[in-house]
Amino acid sequence: MKNSFLTLAFLYLLNCHPVYSQIVINEIMYAPSDASNEWFELFNTGDTVVNLHNWKWKDATSTLRTITSQNLYIGANGYIIICQDSVKFKIQFPGLSGIHIETSWSTLNNTGDNLILINAENIREDSVSFQTSWGGNSGGYSLEKINPSGLSNDPADWGTSADPYRATPDRQNSITPKLYDLILKTFNITPLFPSSGENLNFEFIIKNTGLNTAENFHLNIYRDINFDSIPDDNELLNSKSYSSLNHGDSILYNYSVQNIDTGLKQYIAKIFYPQDNDTTNNKLLRRIFVSSQAGVGGGLVINEIMYDPFSNQSEWIELLNASGQIINLKSWKYKEASSSVNLSVNDLFLRPGDYFILAHDSTIYNSFGYLKMQEANRTIKFSTGINLNNSGEGISVTDSVNNVIDAVNYSPGWNNPELTYTKGISLERINPAFNSNDENNWSSSANILGGTPGLQNSIFTKNINSNSAVSVIPNPFSPDGDGLEDFTLIKYKLKVVFAQMRVRVYDIKGRLVRTLSNNQLTSGEGTIIFNGLDDDNRKLRIGIYFLIIEAIDDRGGTINIVKAPVVIAAKL
Repeated sequence: MKNSFLTLAFLYLLNCHPVYSQIVINEIMYAPSDASNEWFELFNTGDTVVNLHNWKWKDATSTLRTITSQNLYIGANGYIIICQDSVKFKIQFPGLSGIHIETSWSTLNNTGDNLILINAENIREDSVSFQTSWGGNSGGYSLEKINPSGLSNDPADWGTSADPYRATPDRQNSITPKLYDLILKTFNITPLFPSSGENLNFEFIIKNTGLNTAENFHLNIYRDINFDSIPDDNELLNSKSYSSLNHGDSILYNYSVQNIDTGLKQYIAKIFYPQDNDTTNNKLLRRIFVSSQAGVGGGLVINEIMYDPFSNQSEWIELLNASGQIINLKSWKYKEASSSVNLSVNDLFLRPGDYFILAHDSTIYNSFGYLKMQEANRTIKFSTGINLNNSGEGISVTDSVNNVIDAVNYSPGWNNPELTYTKGISLERINPAFNSNDENNWSSSANILGGTPGLQNSIFTKNINSNSAVSVIPNPFSPDGDGLEDFTLIKYKLKVVFAQMRVRVYDIKGRLVRTLSNNQLTSGEGTIIFNGLDDDNRKLRIGIYFLIIEAIDDRGGTINIVKAPVVIAAKL
């Protein structure tokens, strides 16, 4: 009877919510890139030291696991990391000087779990029943608490880490409001594919996410001549000073490098602000290829993905050298969520326009027999390290010094919605010049073989230069899935420097049928892809439609409206 009473008492204490938790679960890495590198962070919200001797933890289904049987002190506003593998954790965060403890582990459920912290008196100190909808559920990003002293099970108090390192172990969470915090949100370079003699146009957006007004800061721009990613004084191109920026406000700054010469360029932008509480978000680095001739493209891109082949066919991806110069793939890597493949251990040169195909095995020849013929413009490599997820995942290509050259978070939802069956059909990129993660830049292959590895994509749509305020090319277009003029490119140039843009399509009776952009931030020039579908992914009827672009400045006044006809046709 006594034992039964003690058991009931323990279960009561385990499940009753404490009035106040001094030691809280502050950050959770439940879906790391390496599945065996899970961890969570404890934070002391109080002003006294706490001894974690004989403290324990568990998830929803595991038994209690002892954090430490030794004296382990966590000071006021201090952190301690509880991890699955201390070696892997240290490798991922080599500069971490705080305490990290490896314990026996119960794998955290990537679809949501209940993490419970028990103190030495067997009383529940804190618990979090997190869900994937709270954040941190893909790409190796942690789940962070916004306010450490807030309610542990308030979904509004949690979110995905916004830190460049995807997590903030042993330091203040990236999404926790700080007194002083400037963020360099944007560093864009145009044109995407420059040639020698042109100007490089830089666009920067600085935002004050701190609670206080930021005063006396400046933005420095560097040409990283030695490619060491370190801004040196002798590499400084320009410094722009600012006197103040209010909480929540942003600043747009444009800068141009005149008459650029050829070759690979690397630039660094960095905010200098002595009071900043978080300097990890003050620096951005950009690389760009400058060609000796116009119109030959930018870097290496992921151009086609076969993630769901037939049973007798291999998975594969296709890379395209869309740059204006030769690229050496030696020591470059293709990466998935849990694996990576070295593209070449020796020198392997891809000329502009060349293809590199990475396939799981030689069964790729079953559907694409022409690949057996050796062609100078394509290279094929086989590796069992490519295992694409049919439900979508993030994939990337990195260079020899681990810089991400291109990355795509593909999804089955990017397929042509007119197709009821997409097995054995690849995802093709519409144009290599446009954003890799814009779902409108991808669709299903229209080739009868189900893909075009080593060939120009069947749905490729050319971007034609125009000096008009808005151009629609091709126009008419026929979105019938045959690979010929299935998409049209809407290229706009607006009389605005920094505004919110809305792009809508109306039918001949004035009814709204498609919203292509809704309050998107723009600098006034860009290109939008239109696939001829309405907002419910249904194919629009043949006929004339009207495109209306509205640019609204940051003060809320409409300053530019552009209209153009769009014609949807059909093949005869």
